[in-house]
Amino acid sequence: MSRYDDPRWYENQPPHDQSNAGQAPQHDFDQYPFLPSPDEKQQQHFSQDMQTSTRGTATSLRRSMVKTFGIIALVIAAFLGGWFGHEYFGGSFITQSSQSREYSQLFQQAWNQIDQNYVDRKDVNYQKMSYAAINAMVQSLGDTGHTRFMDAQTVQNENQQLSGTFTGVGIYLHQDTTTKKLIVTAPIPNSPAAKAGLKPNDVIVAVNGTNVVGKDVTAVSTLIQGKEGTSVDITIQRPGESQTRVFKLVRAQIDVPNVYSYYIPEDHTVHIQVIQFANGITDQVKTQLLQAKREGATKIVLDLRGNSGGYLNEAINLTSLFVKKGNVLLQQDSSGNRTPQPVTGNAIDTTSKMVVLVDGNSASAAEIVAGALKENNRATLIGETTFGTGTVLQQFNLADGSALLIGTQEWLTPDGHFIRKDATNPNGGVHPNIEVKQSPTAPILSPNDEAQRKMTLQQILNSGDLQLKAGLEYLSK
Repeated sequence: MSRYDDPRWYENQPPHDQSNAGQAPQHDFDQYPFLPSPDEKQQQHFSQDMQTSTRGTATSLRRSMVKTFGIIALVIAAFLGGWFGHEYFGGSFITQSSQSREYSQLFQQAWNQIDQNYVDRKDVNYQKMSYAAINAMVQSLGDTGHTRFMDAQTVQNENQQLSGTFTGVGIYLHQDTTTKKLIVTAPIPNSPAAKAGLKPNDVIVAVNGTNVVGKDVTAVSTLIQGKEGTSVDITIQRPGESQTRVFKLVRAQIDVPNVYSYYIPEDHTVHIQVIQFANGITDQVKTQLLQAKREGATKIVLDLRGNSGGYLNEAINLTSLFVKKGNVLLQQDSSGNRTPQPVTGNAIDTTSKMVVLVDGNSASAAEIVAGALKENNRATLIGETTFGTGTVLQQFNLADGSALLIGTQEWLTPDGHFIRKDATNPNGGVHPNIEVKQSPTAPILSPNDEAQRKMTLQQILNSGDLQLKAGLEYLSK
């Protein structure tokens, strides 16, 4: 599933390659260079015994036997030590509690019973069984939309997306956690989806005639994906309309824009939208902000609505453009240890009046930036409570090219507030200073729209985008 089909992006750590997982460990004496071979030792002592006098033969023989048995004991100890070390430090003992071992064995038992006894052999698909089991394990963790499993094709698509270029139709999707509806967050500007007329809040109900109601984002993304030049029919239900619409989209290569900006001269305000926290977005924001300041900008609207996240380092670097000192976030590991992540010291504007626009689709890195700017008293947040995905994901590559993205650390705001929404924190996310709800049918105006239409301040205020209007009016007070 590529990121253009899912806004629950993740903050990548370097992949941990487990392509050799499951292979038996290889042991040899090279692992214990301080121990000679037992045979070599015995030969050395045999040679020495032959050179001694007859009178010393019995004593030497006893010494030889003691040494030989001692060496054998050392070899056995080394072998057991190596085995124990592998078991304890390499996996089983340290990573598996007795309960973990018990239930992993239960899983293997169930697998074996199906493998050996199911009657219709042609329906036994080992990859399908394995993937379904892995997906079920991931879903049981409750880290909805964040910790997840990706098949090999999805991994490739993710890597493509990170490069900024991919083949697809160009839509960001999210799944409502309550209704399970698959909702278009936004079409990518100039993409096939945008040109065909898909809009934010459109609900996808079918792909190529296949009903997708209730399916997860991964399954639907697989149906939407395909080769450049091929077509796909997407059926949507638009809010306020009784009839569905069918869009025939031709997949194309898409260059993903990450940052848009528009300078509003009447109000000396620059509207900067960050679409995703991909590589290089901080430099793009810096360049566009400095250009706007040269044109006279003294106020900033940073728009993170619909931004589903990206790389953690870009979130830290972007925050650091506006905050001179302090922390961007706290990282907490599974033991509860917290590590502050401070700003980089590369600030370029710590004084201009600033608002940050957020909504329920602002997730992950976008929440980090919003929380950091709010709690460092650098900006006022306007909009709706953010999505609530506060885990750092690490990618673990599996043997067939698939991968697990596992939440290995928790994110907290600089003041120590948890971002992730779960059973113990149902009101997760970052809360705005000023709450402004946006109607599902109201437009979300981007700087790209403003630039194409060369909109004036009054036209922007009258556009129906209530959150942007509130931000501009707040800056003008």
